[in-house]
Amino acid sequence: MRVLVTGGTGFVGGWSAKAIADAGHSVRFLVRKPERLHTSVGQLGVDVSDYAVGDITDRDSVLRALDGCDAVLHSAALVATDPGQTDRMLSTNMAGARNVLGGAAELGLDPIIHVSSITALFNPDVDTLHADLPVFGGTDGYGRSKAQVEIYARGMQDGGAPVNITYPGMVMGPPVGNQFGEAGEGVAAALQLGAIPGRSAAWTIVDGRDLAALHAALLQSGRGPRRYMAGGHRIPVDRLAKLLTEVTGKTLLAVPVPDTMLRAAGQVLDRLGPFLPFDTPITEAGMQYYTQMPASDDSPSRRDLGITYRDPRVTLADTVTGLRRLAR
Repeated sequence: MRVLVTGGTGFVGGWSAKAIADAGHSVRFLVRKPERLHTSVGQLGVDVSDYAVGDITDRDSVLRALDGCDAVLHSAALVATDPGQTDRMLSTNMAGARNVLGGAAELGLDPIIHVSSITALFNPDVDTLHADLPVFGGTDGYGRSKAQVEIYARGMQDGGAPVNITYPGMVMGPPVGNQFGEAGEGVAAALQLGAIPGRSAAWTIVDGRDLAALHAALLQSGRGPRRYMAGGHRIPVDRLAKLLTEVTGKTLLAVPVPDTMLRAAGQVLDRLGPFLPFDTPITEAGMQYYTQMPASDDSPSRRDLGITYRDPRVTLADTVTGLRRLAR
């Protein structure tokens, strides 16, 4: 197939483009700045010669990019933790979904793969997240935008469009050129702090290479609408500290800060954010996800598509190695 990839200069899109190319398909990229292809996905050995310049919010440029393609992987999205960016996130991500997913359906592409997020299904009152849960979403701008797009994508599925949806957790692993993604930045912050706070808090870790393998496996036409969780391994704070200590050789402490205190700190820092001279990963929504995210049932992708999810120790080790290499 000839597959259009949006977000291909990012972490998830870059690894997915590599998996797609390695599976024998050809990749076209939709990019705003073509030079970024060479500092990101091009560093993985992917042919980046086929690209279209455009933006997911520009319908005409999206349709031009889709022309001549058989399938699409839509991983581009605006991600921000600043509450002041909420309206922009909502409008950008929704416009992107309408243009990319809707445009692909109009042109008859099959399959149409949409990279969602476990935040679209986040519900602290369930024990396990699975792909058939109703849309719930977090209270932050990003969670709301992913839930809004999820409703649109599921509406397309209900109408029979061959939309395939994946729900990644915290995507980590080796960098895509100079790209790590938000979860990789979280690892860097934990290493800098030397401690991981929380009691029942946890990270849900999925390797970018495994998520990419799932996306490549979905490139089958005629299969209709499908949804798959890819939340990864749920790693509680105490085990996370031990794993990071093992892979870094530097002692990281698990600090039993009450989860309610972390969420309260997030609320305070959200209000103080505009006045702080630095960015902080401690936000109300971030702490809600961190302290209340359920485990993810990824067994359907294992059963249906033969996907294997590697040991989180390997993922963390490769993430740390990449961070150290880029810091030199």
